[in-house]
Amino acid sequence: MIFLSLHNGGAEASREIAEKKGIEKLAGRGIDMGKYGILRARENDLTRDLKRTILPFWKLGEKYGVSKQAIQAFQRRRGIKRLPKPKGHQIENCPICQKLIEIGKRSRCEFISSHTIRKELGIRKKQRGKYLYHLRIVREKGLVGGKFGCLHSRKVEKAYQIYFTKCLPIRRIGWMVGLQNFQSIIKRHLALGWDVPPSLYVYDGKERSRIKAKYRKGKKRKPR
Repeated sequence: MIFLSLHNGGAEASREIAEKKGIEKLAGRGIDMGKYGILRARENDLTRDLKRTILPFWKLGEKYGVSKQAIQAFQRRRGIKRLPKPKGHQIENCPICQKLIEIGKRSRCEFISSHTIRKELGIRKKQRGKYLYHLRIVREKGLVGGKFGCLHSRKVEKAYQIYFTKCLPIRRIGWMVGLQNFQSIIKRHLALGWDVPPSLYVYDGKERSRIKAKYRKGKKRKPR
C-alpha cells in the first residue's frame, strides 16, 4: 500500500512537472496564460468538440474565447486526432457562403449590385475571383436565385432604390444618379425576366410632352 501510494504520488508529481513545463513553453511562445486557464477549465468540452466535430480551429476559438493558435496548441499537447474533413466545399462551415445565402434572402436581392455584396463580405475588388467562386457554389446548389449577383453597376442599384420608393419620373431618377438610359435598362431587365414592378409615377399625356420638351430644350442650350 505504501509503495502504491508513493507510485501514485510520483505519477502525479510527474504530471504536474510536465504541465508546468508545457505552460512555460507556451509562455515562451507568447500565448496568454489567462486563455490557457480558460481551456483548462473547459478541457473536457473542447476535447469532445475536437474529437467529434470538424469545426475549424478559428470557429472553436470563437466558441471558447481564445485564438485558433491556442486551440491548435491544446490539440497538439493532448494528441487529439480529428475526424477527416469531407471532400468538397462545405457550405455550412463557410462564412462567405452563409453570408451570401443571408443576403440572397432579402427582398429584391437581385437588385443589389455585386459591389455592395462584396463590400458586405469584406472582399476587395482584387479578390473578385474568390467572390465569384463562392457565388457559383451557392447558385449551383439553388441556395440563391439565378439573377442574384448579376447586377454590376452601383449607379443602377441606386437608381432602382429610388425607383422602388419614390414617386418620380424614370428620366429624373436617371439624372439623379448619373444615368441617361435608365428606361432602357428597365426594359432590358424586364425582357430578361427580372421582376421589375411598374413605376410609382403615373404619366399622363401632358406631363410626358412637357418632360420631352424640357429635355430637348436642355440639349439645344449652348454651354457657357
